[in-house]
Amino acid sequence: MMTNNKMQWRLTACAAIMATALVGCGDDGNDGNDGDPGRPGGNPAETIAQLNLEVTKVEYVDGQPQVTVLATNEEDESVVGLQSMEVKNFQLYPQGFFQAGDSARWASAGSSKVYEDHGNGYYTFSFEGIEQNSDLTQRYNVLAGNNTLPDGTPVPRNEISEDFDGQGNDALYTKDVISHDACTACHVEGEPLTTRHSSYFEAETCINCHNEDRMTGKRASFQHLVHTIHNTAATFTDKNDREYTGQAAEALLQNNCQACHVASEELAEWGNWTRVPTKETCSACHNNGYDGKDVVHLRHLAEQDNSSCAACHNPTQIESIHMKSHQDEATVVEQFGMTATSVVNADNSVTISVNLTENGQPIDAGSVVNSLDMVEYVSNVGPKFPVLGYYSKDSKAFHGEEIAAAIEGGSVVYTTKALPFAEGDADTALTLVGVRVCAENGVLAECSDNADKIALDAYTSFVSKSGAALSERHNSLDNASCLGCHGETFQLHNGSHHAGFVLNDNIKVGDCAACHTPEGTYAPTNMGAIELKLHKVHGEQWIVADCAQCHTDFEVGSFNVKGALNTGAAEDGTALYSTPRAATCISCHNPADTLAGGETLQQHIVNVGGGLVDVPRDQADAGAQVETCFYCHKPELNNHTVVSF
Repeated sequence: MMTNNKMQWRLTACAAIMATALVGCGDDGNDGNDGDPGRPGGNPAETIAQLNLEVTKVEYVDGQPQVTVLATNEEDESVVGLQSMEVKNFQLYPQGFFQAGDSARWASAGSSKVYEDHGNGYYTFSFEGIEQNSDLTQRYNVLAGNNTLPDGTPVPRNEISEDFDGQGNDALYTKDVISHDACTACHVEGEPLTTRHSSYFEAETCINCHNEDRMTGKRASFQHLVHTIHNTAATFTDKNDREYTGQAAEALLQNNCQACHVASEELAEWGNWTRVPTKETCSACHNNGYDGKDVVHLRHLAEQDNSSCAACHNPTQIESIHMKSHQDEATVVEQFGMTATSVVNADNSVTISVNLTENGQPIDAGSVVNSLDMVEYVSNVGPKFPVLGYYSKDSKAFHGEEIAAAIEGGSVVYTTKALPFAEGDADTALTLVGVRVCAENGVLAECSDNADKIALDAYTSFVSKSGAALSERHNSLDNASCLGCHGETFQLHNGSHHAGFVLNDNIKVGDCAACHTPEGTYAPTNMGAIELKLHKVHGEQWIVADCAQCHTDFEVGSFNVKGALNTGAAEDGTALYSTPRAATCISCHNPADTLAGGETLQQHIVNVGGGLVDVPRDQADAGAQVETCFYCHKPELNNHTVVSF
């Protein structure tokens, strides 16, 4: 009955507009609607999984713009009855318009929430009191959705920005430095880009509002703000007392400018970041300079504007300074790699041979031994649920002369202690190998304090004691999901204690369980087990909010082979554990949170789900396969909250 009511409401709206439209039958089609299927005359959309917006026409009446917007759903059906729509108008002042050296800047010209719904998917917005410079590019930022139609049909959010010249024709020039796609490589598509503004979803909308004209003299202009929040040079607190340190973003992007500034034929000014240096942009990363204050060097104190920046800082120099280390790193990682093989010995030890490659071809490790800074091995038993804890796993790191002494037959060889092989999953041992090399200017060099230390692609070697088929860990994560945000040369764990590695197809994220064991890592409060660590770390970054960003599937059956997972510590420092389903749940959700029925999440886990939270290990192990969470909870990739009795 509800569907019929919705349909009746929409047909009534269409009938009213058609009665008016038919009076003018016989027009010449100049309204721009001629030939559109279903507009007018077709049935409006009954469901809207995706809201598509398009500015179809801009014309001027008495000097004021009238903007026509077409709204359709994923089936190209007209969306009728949109509420609370808005169009914001911005105009673009070219580079150097106000002051030599300044970058092109958007300026707010006005906005309108006044529109006519034509009942066929078209909406016409009228403006009052706008003063436009007809010589400038005009941008119309359309905001709609994230609410319902009058009949209750939900409407998803969409925002678009489209540019025109001052007469309503296609724009001849625009400022297109970065794309929304570059942002959503990390940020969630279809979700607000920040919790600071929970209503805005598109990067272009952020750029429009945080324009250099409206934010002149403030750190909130986009070109300054976006760099500040992605590095640790400055910390600030917003009006909601939320602190932005930039630590997470810098650790993720590793100050790689081209993580965001991506070469694109669709972005005519993607190279603007090297071509137009300004104090507003540069001061976001370099020292604390702004509004004429110190930027990088004392001599910049005398530079009160941007007129002479490009005279000293040319594009080649800027790119070299900012990108050389990343480019050198990529060159080395692309050229050198490794494989590894493992053999089980009679005493249950495992011998792992690391074989280096150059351009895909095997090379003798001895030929580059002076450039090998560290070779690291981390071994465990049981890929699905490792037997050895963080402190009992077998690990070894060779440095310098130790590497030379470990070379046998051209490979770097290490033999573990006796490993606790058993039946089933524990019949398979896994060893995660990392190799770090020394380089200068993208070429291997003799190791020294001044040499660059670069981690190569990782490799995981598996072997079974019985010679039977290897046990394989469930793999609900795809490396491509990681690389989409981290980049293809992201240096993970490259530090004083670890050789580090770069994710590639020779390793799955689950292989990190060799070190991130059920026991956790070095501190019991870290939720260091791989099942928990990724949730905890990524959930704290205010970026990952959608399971499908990382997961390709939920292999809930994998919990059937898991036991207790370390989830915390008692006041005396004693490690505490939880049953595996409960542990995974609380790695994202606070167990003290109150649910709709009044009980806490922890009470629900224990009383309804049969799980245990923060108890001694023997109790959690005993209860690991007694949990009944999945009797009711049927998590799906795009909706992990599904409950089905």
